[in-house]
Amino acid sequence: GIPITTYRDDYESPSLQPALTDDTVEGFLFHRFQSPSSIQASLESLKKRNPLKKFRGKDGRRGMVSSTKLNGDWVLAESKQVAVNCTVDEVLTAYMSAELQEQWNEKDVIKCTFHQIQYDEDEEDSNAKDSSERRIVPRIPGVRSLHRNDNNDKSGGIIYRQDLVLKSQRVIRSHTGIMRYCQSVTIDKIGQDKYSVLVNLDPHQQGGTAKRPFESLSVYVGLQQAGKNVNIYAAGVMKVNRNVVPNLLIFDASGIAGSMAGKGTLW
Repeated sequence: GIPITTYRDDYESPSLQPALTDDTVEGFLFHRFQSPSSIQASLESLKKRNPLKKFRGKDGRRGMVSSTKLNGDWVLAESKQVAVNCTVDEVLTAYMSAELQEQWNEKDVIKCTFHQIQYDEDEEDSNAKDSSERRIVPRIPGVRSLHRNDNNDKSGGIIYRQDLVLKSQRVIRSHTGIMRYCQSVTIDKIGQDKYSVLVNLDPHQQGGTAKRPFESLSVYVGLQQAGKNVNIYAAGVMKVNRNVVPNLLIFDASGIAGSMAGKGTLW
């Protein structure tokens, strides 16, 4: 399988995942090591949460998606999907393929690349030459890395920087121009057949453009083996960049933000 960030025997306590409410959306983040059920429970305090609806893409992807407009420019997107006759490792490997990412999102994406970044769980690398080399995932107490060997070598795990180049989008009477931005991806394995994955905007945004779909983004993806199939649940909370999606436009799941936030979480 592909290198991961850390390993735990079981999920973290649901009490450590803050609830998302209409008043707490600013700065909200999904936490690591949470189960799909605890993430869904954290969303139940919202006054409005649109139901999941069936979606089938031209590329054959099928599942359930929803997109809910929250306060201000914030959006909640969710998706559920069952990957038939495969394993969680196969699903994860497919998602972390830059070639497949480009193929699945060819309407919006010009290029996708993944870069592995190693971090030490016990000490910050203060001598890193630039921000891309620094550890950007903090050490989590009680978590051990799969990369530790029999000699108790405390080498860190792997996080990923995903660089995306997006096609220019038409807005009103103009175009956004080509957009670039970076995401960090942490992959935590839970037990033998579950994964908890988090995707966040890379705060350093090296080479990123001012015009990008989101000003803030936190996405959770949970993979769970269910017999011969894999259950996939994804949720994303993001702030739309109004330089790309103007207030004049009515937000819905067919727009650029809805497409990337809602259907974009469908693996």
